[in-house]
Amino acid sequence: MVNTGESLGDVMLSTRRVVILSLSIISMMLLTCLLSTSQSEGQLQPGFNQALIHTRKAEASGATQIEVSQLLTLLNRALELNQQALQLVRPEDAGRRAQLLGQGNDLLASVQSQASQLEVTASQRAFLNKVTAYVSGGLVALIATVAYAYLRRFWREYQIKRTFQMRIVPK
Repeated sequence: MVNTGESLGDVMLSTRRVVILSLSIISMMLLTCLLSTSQSEGQLQPGFNQALIHTRKAEASGATQIEVSQLLTLLNRALELNQQALQLVRPEDAGRRAQLLGQGNDLLASVQSQASQLEVTASQRAFLNKVTAYVSGGLVALIATVAYAYLRRFWREYQIKRTFQMRIVPK
């Protein structure tokens, strides 16, 4: 096995990013396919676009893969509801269609609010991680400096002690 210099954490992090990116691309492709059929059928388009933007902002601010996948699941459910509503074309299905579209819009509003909250918490979490990294780096540097000073002092005292213990031997 060749060591490429990447740790297991780096590989897992890049795998997570690939999964999140692929879920985002799949959602965008579904959105494109559903919204390209006709303008009158895309009744969820503005809400869906806003929800997708909020989800992307949450992802960019440092949300975990699990958190983003939950939002994407809700977005996919909203797309399914929209698709079910679009399949109801008979006039007597107008009430059911309106109900499905309402549920889809409610779901999109929920995704937007959850994504906004997630964006804030992920941003705070990322900030705390950075602060922790900088503070711990400073503490490690301080501890290393103090340890170096004590070791140097110990070595110097040891050398002085050895010097005074030397005997002069005449030849």
